[in-house]
Amino acid sequence: LSRRTSLNDMVDAQLFVNIAKTVFGGYSAMMLLMPKKMVSDHFKQECDPMTEFWIRGSSVGFFGIVAAIHKLELDDAVDMSLATVVATALIYPFNAKFGLLSKNLPLKYDGFPNHYVPEVLMASVAALGFFVKFIKK
Repeated sequence: LSRRTSLNDMVDAQLFVNIAKTVFGGYSAMMLLMPKKMVSDHFKQECDPMTEFWIRGSSVGFFGIVAAIHKLELDDAVDMSLATVVATALIYPFNAKFGLLSKNLPLKYDGFPNHYVPEVLMASVAALGFFVKFIKK
């Protein structure tokens, strides 16, 4: 007999936390090792040395979040992951797109990668987190 698999069957809290750690671990590594690419992939602008400095330094906080989430109990890890994903989505890709705090940034939407990548990634991970936290049975 075939059984339909639902999202409820496929997704659990641990999967969400692992996805969040992977996303933030990847972004942390990119911030540390290739900060110029963080600018040139998503904006129609070159990265200046000061911006490169700030991006690279910001990797420390993101690596710290990944380490903290890894050490937390699962319920707390879900809460921390969801809060971090939502805050990061608002401060980075959606701030850039909608000018929440920063106005008129030269976003790059042609070629690949482009600014759609963090928009879709953060929205997807946040949606998964909301599903796990508030909807999953």
